[in-house]
Amino acid sequence: MLHELGRLGDAEVSYRNSIALNPNFPEAYINLGNTLRNSGRSEEAEPIYRRAIALKPDLAEAHYNLGVTLQELGRLDDAEASYRKAITQKPEYAEAHCDLGHALKRRGRLEDAKASYKKAIEVKPDYALALWRLSGTAQSIPEAKFWIGECLAVDKNHEGAKLTNAALNFYQGDKADFINLMESDAKTHPLMRSFSWVFSLPKLPSLYFHKWAFFDAVVEQSVRSRPFYEFGVWRGASFKYLIKTFKNGYGFDTFTGLPEDWHVGNGKYEKAGAYSSNGEIPKIEGGEFVAGKFEDTLPIFFSKPRPLASVINFDADLYSSTICALDQSKPVIDKHTVLIFDELIAHECWEQNEFKALNDFVFKNKFAYEVVAISFFTKQVAVKLIGI
Repeated sequence: MLHELGRLGDAEVSYRNSIALNPNFPEAYINLGNTLRNSGRSEEAEPIYRRAIALKPDLAEAHYNLGVTLQELGRLDDAEASYRKAITQKPEYAEAHCDLGHALKRRGRLEDAKASYKKAIEVKPDYALALWRLSGTAQSIPEAKFWIGECLAVDKNHEGAKLTNAALNFYQGDKADFINLMESDAKTHPLMRSFSWVFSLPKLPSLYFHKWAFFDAVVEQSVRSRPFYEFGVWRGASFKYLIKTFKNGYGFDTFTGLPEDWHVGNGKYEKAGAYSSNGEIPKIEGGEFVAGKFEDTLPIFFSKPRPLASVINFDADLYSSTICALDQSKPVIDKHTVLIFDELIAHECWEQNEFKALNDFVFKNKFAYEVVAISFFTKQVAVKLIGI
């Protein structure tokens, strides 16, 4: 009850009291793990779920919740294994099939992801989340609209589906739904604010529905003989994908998580240390990695001549980190360089983070930019600078 009321600290105390009374109560460990995870303490939740599994290895819910935690920690291979164990114990576990699909999509295995989402829908035909996530695997606007329509058929009030459907209609030339929403309370929603910015651009940028199609489109517009740079590597999923094309890349990260709290809106923060890889630096052939805070490492790195960038992927989230990376990497940017911003739009405080950093950078340097690709689903935006 305390958990449902949002009193997570009090709920944690009660669950720990329960475990103290009965250390062999696996469900109490699951509930404690859920409370820790919902408090932003996923690393603490992991061993709690593992204790539940040790007590009852066939408890599907423990494997599933461990998978969710591992996915939040960016350990996608381990998350997949946990989801599959949950499904082995409970084959009709719709949530496990759906989240397995999400993990597979994040690894670029789109066909496998689609199969998992569809299995979740087979088990639970009114599963709006699985239908919504299928729209994020689409290759075209009509395909995305099909799945969004299926989602709205089972949940007519699904906010993301309703708003995004209006944006896709706008892309197809029908602006009525978007105009009506802009005259309603929905106009302040972060998605609507993002759409408004995109629709105000001189030219509608090409639209993509998942990270991998977005990256492929960016690659087509880049100078492939050059290396790429990435600011914010985490566990290296994007780096591994990009290096297949560019062969050489430079990655910068603390590898210990965000250097400061990140305000994500509605009074919520991703705490300093979130998105940590526990100091573990990826081992990727062709990759050169520099560990540390950007303000410490980048001036040293860029004090020497460096090759011009094909692509720069800014995935640092914070305004402070992004503006530092932009300022320091200016010597390797020219009019052919494609700048990707991983969290530019579609979250509550998007105007105050990467978006603000980009606009402050171009204003300060008297540049302009053209948006060449966008994804409302993944929040990514790609631009080329004008006047550099």
